[in-house]
Amino acid sequence: MKHGDQFTCASCGRTAFAKLEKILDGWEVKGEHLVCPFCGAEAGLPDAAPDAPDAAKASAARKALDDLFGGPSNTEPRPSILDGAEAEERRFCRDCAHSIVNVFAVVCTRRHCEVQPMDDCPDFEKRPEPKKSSGSPLDFGNQ
Repeated sequence: MKHGDQFTCASCGRTAFAKLEKILDGWEVKGEHLVCPFCGAEAGLPDAAPDAPDAAKASAARKALDDLFGGPSNTEPRPSILDGAEAEERRFCRDCAHSIVNVFAVVCTRRHCEVQPMDDCPDFEKRPEPKKSSGSPLDFGNQ
């Protein structure tokens, strides 16, 4: 019998589907057995899976996927979000000198409307870098 097979429980007499439970010793799994989901009586050991994947099936499946998606010959590196090279080319409204950012919205002062921070803008001007602070608690950035 295997997990999900229908059987009649010898203990409670109900017709049920076999439930697979793990046998634990503390946090370590020692084995598995089948139980009745109604009364918890043991129903036996699960059968071994007859269609266990082997190396030949796995390599054939991998080859089929490679053929479908262009294969491993396509080894050119893909651009990554973490590279940072593409971030310089973007013209996001959040980085524009014409945007005012607050907690509730990003407002474009050039077009006088609310915009999304990740929108691209044809009127983009890079926001100037903030001035360096001296680190003093009395310095409010007025240098």
